[in-house]
Amino acid sequence: MSNRLGEPYERYSRHNYSQSNTNDWSKNNYNDVYSDSYNTKHSLSNESNVEYEENTHYLSVSSKDRDRTVYPNVNNYTIELPNEFKNIYSVELIQAIIPAKNNAQEEPYLLLNIGEISDVVLSNDKNISDSFAILQPNNPIKTGGFMQIDKRIHENTVKYYKTPKANLSRMTIKILDSLGDVFDFGTDTIPPNTIDKTLQNTFIFKIITLEKRRKELNHRNVF
Repeated sequence: MSNRLGEPYERYSRHNYSQSNTNDWSKNNYNDVYSDSYNTKHSLSNESNVEYEENTHYLSVSSKDRDRTVYPNVNNYTIELPNEFKNIYSVELIQAIIPAKNNAQEEPYLLLNIGEISDVVLSNDKNISDSFAILQPNNPIKTGGFMQIDKRIHENTVKYYKTPKANLSRMTIKILDSLGDVFDFGTDTIPPNTIDKTLQNTFIFKIITLEKRRKELNHRNVF
């Protein structure tokens, strides 16, 4: 070996390009990087440190709170809710109180229809499938009084959302008979400043909403 400077080094290095040559780069689909499936797997919102916590709300909706000049009858009305519910996971009817008027207690069942909520009950009967819940009245508290709904019929009537519903700010309530006709409890004809309490109905809902909760961020590898 001579003492020439740089002699221990190879002047021309040979590299193996076979690994690169065997990859057909022309067939790579770069659009996949921006696809929904890719984003679902890799987006920051789906990291393991993101959790959801449930918030439970109890909502009371009553016909006495309706605008009686627009909705004169208690069987069909719209109520603006006191709060707008967002990211709803489920809506459940937990109680209903309706007046025992015009032989309502003699009906085989009544139907609660909520215009903003659909696809709850499955049935060949369109009137049932379009409704939120089947209401089977129990015996009235007293003759001419009020009926609470038999919970055995509707306690599992819950609307779950696979993708949380964006919002709910109002409810359009209809109370129907088994044939799908609006049930006549009687006309609420008392002047607007006075409420005929014997005709009013009340529904209690349990609403669960989801909110993101992040764990404390620890060290993350940078790629």
